[in-house]
Amino acid sequence: MNCTTARAAISARLDGEELGVAPVDLDGHLAQCPACRAFRRDAEAMHRDGRLAEAPEVPDLTAPILASIGQESRRQPAHEYALRITLVVVALVQIVAAVPALVLGDDAGVPVHAPRHLGSFDLALAIGFLFAAWRPSRLPGLLPIATALVACLVGTSVLDVLDGRTGAFTETQHAVEVIGLAAAWLLAHPLAPRRRAHWSTP
Repeated sequence: MNCTTARAAISARLDGEELGVAPVDLDGHLAQCPACRAFRRDAEAMHRDGRLAEAPEVPDLTAPILASIGQESRRQPAHEYALRITLVVVALVQIVAAVPALVLGDDAGVPVHAPRHLGSFDLALAIGFLFAAWRPSRLPGLLPIATALVACLVGTSVLDVLDGRTGAFTETQHAVEVIGLAAAWLLAHPLAPRRRAHWSTP
């Protein structure tokens, strides 16, 4: 065995690869060759230093990342805030308007039972709008019901006005429900996508 073959086998042994020669032949050569023993010693030291080398220093970004997440969760677009306030105002107006019909049964002289039913619907819709203003993420569950209710109110109001059963000015009260529904839809379906958080390294 010559030194070139022996040194290739030494490198292979350090890397956990096949030696390409019989181990006993390699050991016999090392016992007789001081140069290859020195090569093995240097190779082992270099191999050990490479395995034990310190990892490159990486800045700890935990604090700025967590801070960015917190800021993003607290940040709220101005239009979203305005829509939530609109829902609150609409809900309060509906509650005030529903109280006479719900409690007193007073609504344009119709029997007491009917106004109280209508007042219950108005109050339920108002509570839905308040809950949506508090938790906009729950809007997808509210929208189908609110849309159906407002559509029926507006649709029947238009039919009654066309038939002369009521005055157009009287039915303008349903504009409040329409405004609330529009605010809810815009809050649930923003026109522009929300910006993602950008983390900056120090």
